[in-house]
This record gives sequence, C-alpha cells and structure tokens, in this order.
Amino acid sequence: MIEKEVKIVVEQPPINQLKELLDRDLKFLNIEHQEDIYFNFIYRNFKMSDEAVRIRINDKGIELTYKGPKFNSSLKAREEITISVNDLDKTIHFLDRLGFYPVITIKKTRINYLDDSFLISLDLVDNLGQFIEIEAIHEIEDEKIHTYVNDFIRKYKIRGKLTTKSYLELLIEKNEKNSSSNSNTY
Repeated sequence: MIEKEVKIVVEQPPINQLKELLDRDLKFLNIEHQEDIYFNFIYRNFKMSDEAVRIRINDKGIELTYKGPKFNSSLKAREEITISVNDLDKTIHFLDRLGFYPVITIKKTRINYLDDSFLISLDLVDNLGQFIEIEAIHEIEDEKIHTYVNDFIRKYKIRGKLTTKSYLELLIEKNEKNSSSNSNTY
C-alpha cells in the first residue's frame, strides 16, 4: 500500500480547540495511545536509505511495519507494509536476531476523525509538540489531496507549517540540535 499524507506542525489553534471544532463537523473515530519503537539495521543505515522499521503498540494491539523510502513528491508518500503480531518480546527478539536494534521510542496520543476519503489525526507527540496528519484512505490524485488540505487549513484557521518529515526524523533532529547546543556550553 502507498501511504499518502500531509503533516502540519501546529502553532494555532491548540489541539484541544481544534478537537471541539472537528467534533461538530466530522465523524469522530477514536482516541489512541501509541508507542512506536523504531529500529535500525546493522547492514543498512535506515537514516541514509530513508526507510523505517517500527513496532507500534496501541489500544488495538501490536503491529510491525516497514516503511520504504519516500517518493519524490510534494506529499509524504511511501510504501508501507504492516503486519499484526501478538508478542512484543518475541518480536523484538526476532528482530534482534536478524540484526535490527531499537534506536528511539515515540509516544503519542492520536485523535482520529473521518471526512469522506480522508483520515484526520490530531497528534500530541511527547517531547515534540502538536501535529495534524491528513491521510488519503483511498487512491486519490495529489492535486485533490492538496486542495483538501488547503481548504481544511483555511476552514479551521490553522497556523503552522507543512512537513514531509516523519516524527522519527523530527525527534532525531531535535535531539541532535539539543545535543550539539549542550556540547557547546561550558
């Protein structure tokens, strides 16, 4: 499956205010608590190859996901393969035996809504901030996705910036920036 989404780093309005607006206008799906454990591979650096392997623990269970490199697109578009697993410790042990090792864990609360062909997720990501992800749930042309996103931003008076970076990339950048600024202090 090809995942196509737009991510917005939200400045205004706060997610709790946006939730009130979306509760009136869209179909509320659920609130999820997610913990994502990202892995790297001893034989290939996923940061360099723009791939990701992740275990997601959420209210529905445990998933193992491979994310391929992003396509050259104005959207965040990439191949995504997800399988359900039922034993976290055995899955981590299995990955370890193949040469995968955990590098970072990301925790978030995700509030999901459905609007026709789009999944709208309001994300509160620990140590990172507030985000909106708008994902096409069917195969839709990029232009229609951009139109929907622009209309959504206008309608809800959202201030922020669009990014094609994953939470993993954003958190690694933040940690590297904090690490380098701390190493320059005396």
